[in-house]
Amino acid sequence: MKVGDLVRQLAEAFGDRQLFLVGGYLRDQLLGRETNDLDLTTDARPDDIRSRVERWADSVWLVGEAFGTVGLTKGGIKAEITTFRADAYDGVSRKPEVTYGDSIGDDLARRDFTINAMAQNVHTGKLLDPFDGQDDLRARLVRFVGDADKRIVEDPLRMLRAVRFCAQLGFELDSFATCLLYTSD
Repeated sequence: MKVGDLVRQLAEAFGDRQLFLVGGYLRDQLLGRETNDLDLTTDARPDDIRSRVERWADSVWLVGEAFGTVGLTKGGIKAEITTFRADAYDGVSRKPEVTYGDSIGDDLARRDFTINAMAQNVHTGKLLDPFDGQDDLRARLVRFVGDADKRIVEDPLRMLRAVRFCAQLGFELDSFATCLLYTSD
């Protein structure tokens, strides 16, 4: 099976719901990198996601269901579909309180980096890029969505993830985030 075939099957299965390609899959596609791991997001809740895919997927797993994620494989391709989220951090733990959202815009706004905060509507093909992730891809730049300091305080492991992306993709870290890296207590 080809990735495009699975995307078409998912578009059909979610014909009455919002469904977007997001995250690493979309970023890698825009960079011209091949991958068979799809990341999608939807306004459907986890039980609805599961009921839409379990009849025809080769396998379904629910390990991330508490966070709104249902995984599946079909024809050797892996896909994870996550309900729109609106995470809230308590300032003590890096683990957010997960609440489901209804808006793709809010879901993208909670993401870590601009290069992961884009979405492509599987029904229309329209690309949403509210934080200029495409510009950062072209500039080969890892930049936080919104206030970098706030993103790092929410989850300090994001700095390690930023450095990993820089190393894996050959990108540079945004100068503000670099300053935070070297001045953190």
